[in-house]
Amino acid sequence: MGNRLKWKLVAAILVLLTLFFFLALYVLIPRLYNLSVSVDFQVDRKGIYDNPLTGYSPWASNVKLAEQEQLVYMDLTWAEWEPEEGKYNITGFEEKYQIHKWKSAGKHAVLRFVCDKPGNEEHMDIPQWLYEKTADGEFYDIEYGKGYAPNYENQYFLNAHEKALNALGDYCSQDNFVAFVELGSLGHWGEWHTKHEEGIPSMPDAEICWIYANHYSDSFPNARLLMRRNYVMAVEGNMGLYNDMTGDLDDTKEWLDWQKNGGAYELPDGEISYEPADQIWKQAPIGGEFTPANSMEEMLGENLNQTLSLIEESHMTFIGPHTPLEYEVEQETVDEIEQRLGYRFWISHMETNMDYGGQNFEVRLTWENDGLASFYFDWMVMMYVYDEAGNQKFWEEIDIDLTQLVPGESITTVNHIPFNDLFREGYSIGVGIVDPLTGKNAVELCMNKDYRDGVNMIYAFDGINGTTFEVD
Repeated sequence: MGNRLKWKLVAAILVLLTLFFFLALYVLIPRLYNLSVSVDFQVDRKGIYDNPLTGYSPWASNVKLAEQEQLVYMDLTWAEWEPEEGKYNITGFEEKYQIHKWKSAGKHAVLRFVCDKPGNEEHMDIPQWLYEKTADGEFYDIEYGKGYAPNYENQYFLNAHEKALNALGDYCSQDNFVAFVELGSLGHWGEWHTKHEEGIPSMPDAEICWIYANHYSDSFPNARLLMRRNYVMAVEGNMGLYNDMTGDLDDTKEWLDWQKNGGAYELPDGEISYEPADQIWKQAPIGGEFTPANSMEEMLGENLNQTLSLIEESHMTFIGPHTPLEYEVEQETVDEIEQRLGYRFWISHMETNMDYGGQNFEVRLTWENDGLASFYFDWMVMMYVYDEAGNQKFWEEIDIDLTQLVPGESITTVNHIPFNDLFREGYSIGVGIVDPLTGKNAVELCMNKDYRDGVNMIYAFDGINGTTFEVD
């Protein structure tokens, strides 16, 4: 009996020693590798990155130019959209701007709905049936051109506008293709001002302007809205702004002054207030196009530094549809402008550490935005881990709200990756920002790293040699 008990005791001790041995290996082996590292990265301030939702936005109908950029521009007159009451010309809209082509290419769009677009010949931009049921506007021939200015206070017009815009919004909200909607509808070119001093129907009062603004808010839940001026309904509605006089010193300075100091747009019988919004670009996008009133040669030639300064002061995200792409402009100048548009994300610092108790590999990333504008959509950000052969072995969402990554500030994220043999044999880490339109990673970070199919490879560990290195 004594020997049997002794052998049982010996066996138990051996089992415990074996368990202790393997536990020690499990805990201590990671310490034999240089897995805890601290890396500082460098930002690339000169590079041109073909990233979504920023840059030039040429006409979507111009295939040659639109193929070069990630944003395309579309405007749509009410006459084009609803040629018969209650019947919407979706096919004509899609064909004119080759919407299916640009969607499949992963591009996004800027949209403006227009009721009065001055031209060279007498015409209307509202449907004939709507004119027959209202007929209380004015045909005009002024310095802007020829056209028809509706009476925006007409109740039938207002009700029909809501229906037309709801239908357009329903079509556009099937996905995220239309990213930015410039509030049009009111005024010449949809810019929310009229030449009422020349007998043309004026802008409606602020109360009715609010109704039109709400039509847009209700119709386009997936898009960010922009208004031509910082009217009170734009600022309180968290809308961005667009400047169709980009490149013009006096007009742009006046536009910026409205944002800084407020003011009002004078009506014959009242006014519409400008709400101060000096930092509006931090929360809402700024767009617009180069003014056609000045020559491109002048704005991008002798006045180039002035033009660049105005773009910087405005914190613009996109410029279009009137852009330098349409002209014989030096590529260096085209690039200088594009470098100043929108966001420029990068990672300034990475730390990796082992959580030995939890057997997790901790990755800390410091994110920064070196651009002149924010990012206005909460896109998903992912971390990917690959083995030494480049096979994806782990992925996890990174907890970061890109809309909060404002220039001049930083955000630190932490991810925990389960430890396994992958980290002893060799691994690499990548990050990606997913475009919901395509479901694919789509944003290149502005840093000198390896960019593969939308994934930014930022770090690698060579397990064979026991050394760490950055991915070039």
